[in-house]
Amino acid sequence: MEVARFEENRFEETTHIVESVSWDDLERYAASKAGGSCERHHSWRSHQHDSSRKDEDSPGDLYELWRQEQNIIAARLDKELKSRWELDELIEEQLSRYQSHYFKTMVSTSLKDVSNLLMPTWIPPHELAALSWLGDWRPTSILDLLRILAAQNPNFCLSESSERVLAQFTREIRIEEAVIDEEYAEIQATCVLHLPFSPLCNAQSHEEALRSVQELFGNINKVISKAQRLRYKVLELVMKKLLNQTDTAEFVVAFAGIQDAIHQFGEQKKLKKQYPTVSMKGSGSSS
Repeated sequence: MEVARFEENRFEETTHIVESVSWDDLERYAASKAGGSCERHHSWRSHQHDSSRKDEDSPGDLYELWRQEQNIIAARLDKELKSRWELDELIEEQLSRYQSHYFKTMVSTSLKDVSNLLMPTWIPPHELAALSWLGDWRPTSILDLLRILAAQNPNFCLSESSERVLAQFTREIRIEEAVIDEEYAEIQATCVLHLPFSPLCNAQSHEEALRSVQELFGNINKVISKAQRLRYKVLELVMKKLLNQTDTAEFVVAFAGIQDAIHQFGEQKKLKKQYPTVSMKGSGSSS
């Protein structure tokens, strides 16, 4: 009887202990046995609570939530697209500036305009020596700048197909440059015959000699126009066909930056030549 009573009391105590333990305690105990943490368990319970709450939401509430999320994503995408459109507009604006700058020479007809296009008096001599080819950048130098950017800037990369196009385009531009150089050299070779001290000029009247010089300068203007068109052709291909939007912006910034750096260097050299610094040595007074 005592043994039976003892077993009965033990069963009642066990039952009381089991009833005093909550389900949360049991779940935490099971999670700790499985190697989980209290934080992960709490996160799981929260997720379960959110899921159960969603299940309890009405279809109308779920639709409204979905619509708000769509509007948020759409607003972010619209902002990104607007920034890209603004960048595209800036690139197009800069390209149109290049076009206006290079194509304005095609309306120049006076002798003074042509001579200024060949050797612009407003550009420092050092800048002319560094960049000038018939008045401005040599087109292949622009392509060389592109290669330097691709080699030195980690954020600036050319695909294999773009590199092949660039190599082929460089070969074609070199040929066109050589043709223009040859045309200009021929004009230079014949120009001396029409100078005032040449025998041919002495045999001509003043009006005939002037017409000959005017014709030669017109031919020079045509050569310069070809050079300007070739410059723009290179820039247009680089900015619109060869590079993506971001790389085009990088190129425009670098192109303007190196032009400005060379110009500033030329201006400094020009000022030093015009106003040389004179070192003044102090003279001691004798008593």
